[in-house]
Amino acid sequence: MTYEEIADTLFVEISVFTTLLTAFMLYNNIVLYKMSFKDKLSIMLVSATVLSAFDGIWHFVDGNLTYKILNYACAYIFAIAMMLGSSMFTRFSLNQFEIKMSSKKLHHALFIAPTVLTVILCLTTPWTGLVYSIDEHGEIQYGIIFDYCLVPIAFMYAGSPLLQSFYYLIRRRKSNAEKKFYGQCILITSLLIAGIEFIQLFVLDLDENYLETSLSTAIALTFFTTNVNTNRFVKNREKIVAVETDLNLAANIQTGSLPSAEGAFVNHPDVNIYATMDTAKEVGGVFYDFFEIDGTHIAFVIADISGKGVPAALFSMTVKTMIKDHASMKLSTAQIFTDVNRILCESNPEEMFATAWIGILDTKTRIMKFTNAGHNAPCFARKGENFEFLKNKHGLFLAGMDDTQYKESEIQLQNGDSLLIYTDGLTEAHNGSGELYGEERLLKKLNSADVRGGKAFLTQIKEDLQAFVGDAEQFDDITMLSISLR
Repeated sequence: MTYEEIADTLFVEISVFTTLLTAFMLYNNIVLYKMSFKDKLSIMLVSATVLSAFDGIWHFVDGNLTYKILNYACAYIFAIAMMLGSSMFTRFSLNQFEIKMSSKKLHHALFIAPTVLTVILCLTTPWTGLVYSIDEHGEIQYGIIFDYCLVPIAFMYAGSPLLQSFYYLIRRRKSNAEKKFYGQCILITSLLIAGIEFIQLFVLDLDENYLETSLSTAIALTFFTTNVNTNRFVKNREKIVAVETDLNLAANIQTGSLPSAEGAFVNHPDVNIYATMDTAKEVGGVFYDFFEIDGTHIAFVIADISGKGVPAALFSMTVKTMIKDHASMKLSTAQIFTDVNRILCESNPEEMFATAWIGILDTKTRIMKFTNAGHNAPCFARKGENFEFLKNKHGLFLAGMDDTQYKESEIQLQNGDSLLIYTDGLTEAHNGSGELYGEERLLKKLNSADVRGGKAFLTQIKEDLQAFVGDAEQFDDITMLSISLR
């Protein structure tokens, strides 16, 4: 194999290597780090990938008059990629250093205009020869515009971030660790490019376009993007951990705000109560509450807020507090919801709403008065009878319309009666086939349960629900409140 054949093989291998390397980094950017093609770092990698591919082609067409058009195209792409990649590197650096242009006109003049001008000049150069021309041997010869305009602009783009790096590494090294880190990346990237090109030009005595640009650019960009993206990933992970910590704390606060059924009503041993809440996210938009209003009246509340997560959890705490405050005034259940609804409508910029149910039990007469604000109908059963839905008329959900007037219903309770109040996350839970758990299946389970009321009662319902949904993901918050008399 001759020297020329070895050189050509080397050219192909390096060109393929640099193209694949930058293409892999681009893929890594988009798939692993979820960055878009519009991201400046991605555009830099696209430019480097195109540059590497066409530099490899250029070696074989330069000096061959048969491929004159392809030779022009390679030179054209080389100039555009050089200008676009270097300008994006500067713009990306300005963003990292938080340096903003004083006006859009200045930004366009510094970054948009040179690239557009390069495109126009390169398109006209086959006729004008301003950027480059082809001599009688078929080789590209750079023109005055390329040497004294495009190259200086590209060097200006590349040198600007380097000057900024020196500033933050020398003058501001103690003030901003993030900018110092980025400055170090730029400095090392510049040293890599300079070092590789020095070896190519002065040690190996190789003077080919692809060796002067593609290989050094690919290696330097690999280092640069790896460090920048790793730093981004670490910072994002730290933010995620902080958010997860806050959410866990919020979940503990939310759970801690719910009343405990154990020893809840020591003065009313005939009232058996138990409740559970399973949220789809760390914090939920549902709540239950039960509390004594006075020595003979007990209030029971359950609500389901529109949406999920933190906003719903915050709104639920507001609704819970308002309902409890108004219940302490010994108002009727209808008046409680009427007043709370009006207040919520007055200040609700996010236009959230809540379905809710409230019942107040007179422990002497055992009459429970209740009001339903768009909530699921409770399941009620007399002693020895089957559960049925307590489908009294209900009003609009809370925070819907400020002039809504709610109505109150009542029911006479007796020993052995049982009441289950729940959110729609129970009946609307679905299995892997998309089939809903549904009201019919719920009634069937309630009527076949071994006990009615208390922890064991709700545990049986949850076990039946879990057997139905299987491995299907929980999409909604599920809350259940069981009330029974003994």
